[in-house]
Amino acid sequence: MSQCENKVVWDLEICKNVQLLREADHVILYGAAQKGREIFGWLLEAGIEVDCFCDMDLKKWGSVIQNVHVISPFEIQNLEGLEGKITYVIACIQYPKELCRLLDYMELDHVRVITYWGIKTALQIHAGVLYGKDSWRWAFLQIESRMRKNHFIHFGLEKVGDLISAPDEAIWMIQPGKTASSTLNARFRQADIPFLSEHYLEYPDHIVGEAYRKAWEEKVRKKKSSKANQLKVIIAVREPLSRDYSAFWQAFTEDVQHIMWMPILTNDFHKMYEAFTGYILRGSAYTKEELGDSMPYTWNDEFEWFDEQIKRHLGVDVFQYPFDRERGYVVIKQENVELFLFKVEKMEALLSEIAAFLGSRELPVVNANVAEQKWYGLAYQQFRKEIKLPASYVRHYYEENSKMDYFYTQEEKMQFLEKWRGNIEDDFK
Repeated sequence: MSQCENKVVWDLEICKNVQLLREADHVILYGAAQKGREIFGWLLEAGIEVDCFCDMDLKKWGSVIQNVHVISPFEIQNLEGLEGKITYVIACIQYPKELCRLLDYMELDHVRVITYWGIKTALQIHAGVLYGKDSWRWAFLQIESRMRKNHFIHFGLEKVGDLISAPDEAIWMIQPGKTASSTLNARFRQADIPFLSEHYLEYPDHIVGEAYRKAWEEKVRKKKSSKANQLKVIIAVREPLSRDYSAFWQAFTEDVQHIMWMPILTNDFHKMYEAFTGYILRGSAYTKEELGDSMPYTWNDEFEWFDEQIKRHLGVDVFQYPFDRERGYVVIKQENVELFLFKVEKMEALLSEIAAFLGSRELPVVNANVAEQKWYGLAYQQFRKEIKLPASYVRHYYEENSKMDYFYTQEEKMQFLEKWRGNIEDDFK
């Protein structure tokens, strides 16, 4: 079995206790380029010793970076006292599975892998202890935090601009967060189909400016009621346990270059997820009041979104129309609005139906925004194996939930639950 599948990725453990690095016999930085040098500086300042750099580029072998040697990957096996010792290899590269496969080939099963995302996150979480609040390192992280918030504000302004400037013929892709909108976006671009992609139709409250708000609301009102141009909307729904899991990671891993911005950030991911599911059970009104502008559209019950966005702003109550659960979609026509509502799990089988709705002959095959391919992909997979879902949270979706039953058959629900069976608390029956 590949090391990428075994529990040898230590991102979550290091985030919980970064001091584990001080207890290691060996710490190796895999990647002697910009990211490796960056992490070396952070570790050096924290007093955490690095044995060596390791790089696949043979031109770097034998060179020295601040008195630390760069070795070839195959020299890892020859490090003194490696066997039976605690060794961390930090993957300062974009695709850490490359390192996993290499260690697997060399049969170094005991080596503990930390990804760039994992070490960066751990250093950020523990910055106050590692560097002290009077250090420039800590100050730099506060600047990064501000940059992260400014990035979010800039992103919001872009969304406002996109909506008010969208051409009349644009398809509106209005979907809950983490329902494969990135994949559809990529397909639409390749097919040269004009579209607007949003997660909500209410004005984003963190964007200050009354003129912006009026322009946004007027655009939605006119588009909904225009007799000249029909509004075509595409909406997706996804199995909620999987969707929520992706939303949890999205909230603080969207941009690894900037510090995480998460209202329940702690060093224990399991406690974080418990808090996350707690918000979902309390409802979106509570979540919005508590979280404000911290991405609330991914922090609530996915099914609430249909009433809050589509019913409230477009006047369409999707649950009043029959949904074909077997085929996985429905086309709803109401006054000037025409919606194509489908299940993400059926998307590939429905490409021809989606294309027909768009008036297009075909859509290209694209798979974008796959979490397992991102910086945090290995930690994402590891935590998926470890996570325990509260029974009350699972019951919320899977027992006497008319909206869940509106979209999914009993057979589908059982199949979904089977995939999560080992992750659900024992008192769920």
